[in-house]
Amino acid sequence: MPDARVFVVEDEKIHAKITRISVQNAGYEVVGECDNADEALDAIEKAAPDVVLMDISIPGKINGIGLAKCLYEKKGPPVIFTTSFTDPEVIEQAAASFPASYLIKPIQLDNLKAAVALALAKKTQAAPQSSRAPLNGRSVYIKSGNKLQKVLLKDILWIEAAGDNYCKVVTKTHQLISRHTVKGMVKELNSDYFIQTHRAYVVNREHIDSIHEKEQLVIINGCEVPIGRTYKEELYSQMRRC
Repeated sequence: MPDARVFVVEDEKIHAKITRISVQNAGYEVVGECDNADEALDAIEKAAPDVVLMDISIPGKINGIGLAKCLYEKKGPPVIFTTSFTDPEVIEQAAASFPASYLIKPIQLDNLKAAVALALAKKTQAAPQSSRAPLNGRSVYIKSGNKLQKVLLKDILWIEAAGDNYCKVVTKTHQLISRHTVKGMVKELNSDYFIQTHRAYVVNREHIDSIHEKEQLVIINGCEVPIGRTYKEELYSQMRRC
């Protein structure tokens, strides 16, 4: 049974073929293809894929960005943009459609697997969860130096080892050094939103922007967090389950 059902939106035949082969080699199922943005919406709704691989510059009255916005508004499947563009302005426009990830053409198999895993994780996070309490206003008091600092769990980006029996808790606005091991801090937080990616790093799954399998990195808030070889499979497994 394939891990994911994928719909491909691509107008260039050579890229469509390469994408189709990559999807199949990754163990996923291609459930539909379309080369025109105006026709793709109905085709996607009928095929009901788990993920859509979308060319940004697809022809039609609306381009790939417009189509992705339609799918987002309709609560459709997550979109992974496939593009040759690296222009910051184009990427900024694409970001406004809330894609799950981006892949630069030609698509590399390892990056495809990482992008699909991330897309499926985000799709599951968007659905109602009965087994996982949302972070929302949950907080923890972390002893740093001579004071207890209140930190909202949702604000924590990652935790990293900072020497023997110490760890660093990183948020967007500050970093706290606490007298805990990484393992001890995770136990203190008591939330399965936090995933260990390396013996010295634990990340908040809600802040993962992308996963680079080839480089063995998780990107969070523009920063690189390493993926240890022994943690790789568990990371992807947890991302698929979340």
